[in-house]
Amino acid sequence: MTNPDTSFVNDTERWQRALEAAGLGVWDWNLKTNVCIYSESWCRMLGYRRSDFSETDDLFLLLIHPDDRERAIESGDRHLAGKTDGIETELRLQHKAGHWVWVLDRGAVIERDEDGNPVRVIGVQTDITQQKQVERDTSLVNERFRLALTAAEIGIWHFDVARGRSFWDAKTCEIFGLDTISKEIDGDTWHTFLHPEDRHEAETKHFQALSEKSEVKVRYRIVRQDGEIRHLETLAKSVPNQGGAGYLVGTIRDVTAEVEAARALQTEKERYEITLGAINDAVVSTDVDGVINFANPSAATMFSMNEQDLIGTNVDSILQGKGKIRSVQSGKQSGFNDDVVLEIDGSFYRCRRNPILDTAGERIGQVYTSHDITSDYNRRQQLAYAAHHDSLTGLYNRVAFDDALEEAIQQAGEARLAIFYLDLDHFKALNDFAGHAAGDKALKAIAEGITALLPEGAFFARLGGDEFAILLTDYDRTSAENLATETIAAVRDVSLSCAVNGPRLGCSIGIFVIDDASIGASDALARADDACYAAKSAGRNRHAFFIENGSTRTSGLSAAREVADLTEALEDQRLILFGQEIRSLQRPNEQCGRLEILARLKARDGRIVGPGAFIPAAERFGMAAMLDRWIIRKALSEHGQRLSSVNLKLGFNLSAQTLCDPTLWPFVKEVAEENCTPLSQIAFEITETAAVSCFETAELFVRSARRHGCTVSLDDFGSGLSSFDYLRRFPVSCIKIDGAFVEKIVDSNVDRAIIASIMELARNLGFDVVAEKIENEKVVTRLRQLGVAYGQGFHLHKPEPLDDIIARRSVENGRMAAGIAVVGS
Repeated sequence: MTNPDTSFVNDTERWQRALEAAGLGVWDWNLKTNVCIYSESWCRMLGYRRSDFSETDDLFLLLIHPDDRERAIESGDRHLAGKTDGIETELRLQHKAGHWVWVLDRGAVIERDEDGNPVRVIGVQTDITQQKQVERDTSLVNERFRLALTAAEIGIWHFDVARGRSFWDAKTCEIFGLDTISKEIDGDTWHTFLHPEDRHEAETKHFQALSEKSEVKVRYRIVRQDGEIRHLETLAKSVPNQGGAGYLVGTIRDVTAEVEAARALQTEKERYEITLGAINDAVVSTDVDGVINFANPSAATMFSMNEQDLIGTNVDSILQGKGKIRSVQSGKQSGFNDDVVLEIDGSFYRCRRNPILDTAGERIGQVYTSHDITSDYNRRQQLAYAAHHDSLTGLYNRVAFDDALEEAIQQAGEARLAIFYLDLDHFKALNDFAGHAAGDKALKAIAEGITALLPEGAFFARLGGDEFAILLTDYDRTSAENLATETIAAVRDVSLSCAVNGPRLGCSIGIFVIDDASIGASDALARADDACYAAKSAGRNRHAFFIENGSTRTSGLSAAREVADLTEALEDQRLILFGQEIRSLQRPNEQCGRLEILARLKARDGRIVGPGAFIPAAERFGMAAMLDRWIIRKALSEHGQRLSSVNLKLGFNLSAQTLCDPTLWPFVKEVAEENCTPLSQIAFEITETAAVSCFETAELFVRSARRHGCTVSLDDFGSGLSSFDYLRRFPVSCIKIDGAFVEKIVDSNVDRAIIASIMELARNLGFDVVAEKIENEKVVTRLRQLGVAYGQGFHLHKPEPLDDIIARRSVENGRMAAGIAVVGS
């Protein structure tokens, strides 16, 4: 550093010392020598001492920030050139510690030569680092504020109360549809935009902010110059001004989209609430703790509570009401699971629970929906009951007995089981003399009488027709004999109508005692059946025990004789084909288009014997397939060519043995071709029992028959649990409802429910439905009400020889053709 210029005047030295004492950095630049002197306070401001620099160092160029050098030199040059009154520049100098210090550099020429040229410049530098930091922080805050306003699409404004003028930024102008530049406008401009319906409230709220010095938020509408109506939200607050009236400052944003969305949401909410209020399903929503916040009228009905009483109540506390609700699946007290059937005051509901999730996937509540399934549930219960019970007597049926017998054999251990096979004697005579109503009454009385005799744990079932079975556990021979004697007496004592002149009912009982746990259920029942045949052969109205290879097994011998008679009858052409028509229930007197082929045997004495006398024997000894083929060949060979002309379709019943024959379809096709019979005029009827014997072969036959135009009916539909599965597996075209459901339809709710379910299924799948065993007009009326289109039974048509039916149809069709010809001429 150089020594101070001795030419300084005393006043200058005093001012320089005063500036140094004030902590300001002073510099003194001699333009003649181009030497600049820096005060001790200047060095301290930058963390240096004078001794840190040589006297020749140009400190300005040495310490100034490179980015500020050119600007600082330019500021000095402009002043020396007389273009500015002084030097004033913000620049950065490097501190000894390495960081940069912002200084405000101010100076001016204080001495000139005779020609007016500057020869000396003095200045001061003030540390403004802290000020610059504040400016940066303020700028950052302002930038954040600006970005926040931009992101939120918020405008800012203020109103100068004293001047009556307002300042609107660009966003505020944009909201009001004005040029998007910040501007000062007349204070009354805002009022001209207000919607007439909102003007009073908006102005009142703004004046309130002025008078009460409080922050006010208000929503209102404006009408822009182009006529568009917008919804705005203003936040205003009064800011006092010392000595003046102050300002009203505020923000403004366009909330039109929010208002419209809220209205749409409210409309949607009302629509949903109206919809939920109109539906029959109960709907309840809760918060995450299970407290109900919405319930529709159906929910109130379900819980027998008012809607308002439900709101605010925990759903579990309602569901766990003592004795009110139980889970049908468990039979215990229960609340909602995700999917459960509940019983509430005797009604049944399918209830489901689903979570309500927020946008992050977090559960914020639940919604419960409940559908009244009382009718469906009761119907399913009825169907389940019907699947295992006899509709007439209420006893278990064949399916239930088979299951119970199989289970009992598996669990018997050392205990001895006894099977009673009961076959009523003279029951057919009762039906023939007194009618089916009397027969049904007798069956009910017999079921009640025998039930009263049975010990605890006995399993009593009606196998079908006039056959029953009893399963006894841990029984000895003496006890079995005593029960058999009492059972026969109970049947004999059944009171019949005085109009019945035939013999009294009796009962033959076959007893098989199971002492071998390896025997199958079907074999055990068959042996009891054989013993029953033995009892009948011994004179009826008695019981007989099954004895392996014993003399009591006469049933097999009797059946063998029946088969021998059947074989002779086929050879002698004594098997006669009958037919029973299937008629429209809406127009039962019209000519039918289909009939079922029935077989009757002509005894040597001229009597006509029904199928019950020879069909069971044929099935037992493997003649059923031969018999079915004989019937098909005889019917088609005698009448196949005329079926189209008489517009008649023949239906053949197929036994299990027949369906198990893989050559059945080639046989049918061959016989039809030999006799010029269209396959479309042939129908087949199969039963579930027959199909289950060899399912795959039966399915192959059915598909072949349907593919070639034959009609295939599932006979005795509903009598077994697998009937519905066969509809899925077999492409049948018609369902024949088991007559056991039809004959009691007038009095039985269960039978009506079963037939209604079958009709609904048939409509959905496109099947024809035929009701069997129609015995009176009341049954016809009920079937019509349920939508059954076709029927079969003695009331509609009594079976008659096939030859007579074909002959009559030929005559009728001939007359019809002649009538048409006369009209045409």
